[in-house]
Amino acid sequence: MRDATLAATAVRERGLLNQAGMEASPRRARLFARARSARGFSLVEMLMVVAILGILGGIAIGVTPGIINTAKGQSGAQQLASFLKRHREMAISRRRNIEIRFTLPATVTSLQRAVPDPAVVPTPPPAVLETMIFENLVEFRRFPAVNPANTPDLFPVGAADAINLGGADPVLFTSEGSFTDVNGDPINATFFLGIPNQVNTANALTIIGTTATVRTWRNNGSQWVQ
Repeated sequence: MRDATLAATAVRERGLLNQAGMEASPRRARLFARARSARGFSLVEMLMVVAILGILGGIAIGVTPGIINTAKGQSGAQQLASFLKRHREMAISRRRNIEIRFTLPATVTSLQRAVPDPAVVPTPPPAVLETMIFENLVEFRRFPAVNPANTPDLFPVGAADAINLGGADPVLFTSEGSFTDVNGDPINATFFLGIPNQVNTANALTIIGTTATVRTWRNNGSQWVQ
């Protein structure tokens, strides 16, 4: 009888211990996780992170300058396009001819031409409206490495000319919105842009004379694309 009582007591105590252990187990797991978190990263883990950052940094250093220079070339083409479009609209709205002068290496000037008046002799010279200078070292430039036979819009250009106006001088936006010579004949124009010694900045701009449509282009290494 006594042995049976002792056995029953031992069973109850073992059950209580097991229950206590089950209740303590999640608590121990949380404490263990907290201790592991507080321990931080191991040396091997830190070295792996440093190695990955070094590889990514090396790639970025090699790629970033090229991307930046390409963007600068495109920015120069957009700067010129914005200037020309703005003065075309100005010629239409003012009902005046706006002369555009392109000066190497990096300057474009707009001038408003006076309307001939028999009572005013001679006719006053054109009045300067705005002068634009390319930013980021961009200038009118033709790169020998770019195939001279491959031209935007297939307009004829000089073999090494960065500014191609078909021999017309001066050129202007008319009050009707065309791009013409001084006689009013529409001319197609092509301009090549870039940063000296950086062929990946090669960009171009064309003007379709009859409508004065302005289009920008970039060279992808083999051809001109928009």
